[in-house]
Amino acid sequence: MLLIALVALLVAGTGIVLIPRDSGTPPVVPISETARARALEDTLRLRETAAALPPQGAPDASRAALADAVTLLTTQAQALLVVPEATPTGPPVSPQATAGSSTRAAFIAELGASGTQRLADARESDGGIARLLAAVGSAQVLEAEKLAGAWELPVPTPPASQTPAATPPAATPPPATPPAASCPSASPTPEPESATTDTALAATVRMHQEAVYAYQVALKRLDAAAARTAVKALADHEVLLQQVEALTRANCGDVPATEAGYRLPGQFTKDPASALAALETSALPVLGDLVALSTAETRTWAVDGLLAAARRSLGWGADVPALPGLALDAGDLPPLPAPGPASGPASSTSTAGTTTAGTNTPSTSTPATSTPSTTTPGTNTPGTSKDVPSRAG
Repeated sequence: MLLIALVALLVAGTGIVLIPRDSGTPPVVPISETARARALEDTLRLRETAAALPPQGAPDASRAALADAVTLLTTQAQALLVVPEATPTGPPVSPQATAGSSTRAAFIAELGASGTQRLADARESDGGIARLLAAVGSAQVLEAEKLAGAWELPVPTPPASQTPAATPPAATPPPATPPAASCPSASPTPEPESATTDTALAATVRMHQEAVYAYQVALKRLDAAAARTAVKALADHEVLLQQVEALTRANCGDVPATEAGYRLPGQFTKDPASALAALETSALPVLGDLVALSTAETRTWAVDGLLAAARRSLGWGADVPALPGLALDAGDLPPLPAPGPASGPASSTSTAGTTTAGTNTPSTSTPATSTPSTTTPGTNTPGTSKDVPSRAG
């Protein structure tokens, strides 16, 4: 006892602090960061596979399709390299990822499966990372479908394990609005420019209200074939409008009133199909905002809606960007690191912006941002955002 007392007195007198030995347990990597790292790994592997595929059939068309896929995957890999600050990183991912199967059918299947997995991960990730994953997944799924059509191969079907069971059918509205007693009697009205779930839902409601009006006007000016496509799209927007109104009420938000009419660009008279393509493209950043600023059922609905809107815009002949729902300049993305054993997403931390994973208000300086884009949601003049990088159609 005397010896212990002397040691304690010595420690206190000299200011020595006894620090317990490090247990060696690594820090827990957030789900969002794990999903981002896996997305980067898959995208790099798919990029290597696409670059190694030999051209077949018509050489020019085949090379163009492959070059388009490589460009898409390169842009996505650059966006996925950006690591949010103060976020633990997972195991390094080397840009020298081994290419997958060398057949076109296998590449299409792998690309579609990767896109479906990214969409599933977006439902569970945080804020800006969710928006980034939803953008990557939507573009990869659509690129797989596009290549399948160009190469006359079967459209890939995602495995049952990758199909979210909780996703409601497109034509089924969300559950009934909760009783008014569950919402506060008087809730503060959010600022129109604030980035909140309420403002994102309101912008999405206005977007679908305008789309319903625009399709009703366009139906009178389209030829028979295009009119059939427009009839289906109009029905989709009417159902989606009902769904997002129900989600707004469930979130205790105010549903914007439908206006008597909306100002449409002159393009609707001269080329209604192109105007509808621009309308659907302008919806992408609106839905991207909702993905980043929502959770749970609303997030799932927004992720599904982003893919559907991108598919509709592609159907009208628009060029779907490499990252639909994100407004950014591809020139601002960090370059892919040179191949090497030390390369990986962790090495790009110094190029990251100020986005913090796990927040619902991502920064405006990284591709994982959820700050509303320069395309104003719900405006009366639909159009595409000039900041969104496009790839060749």
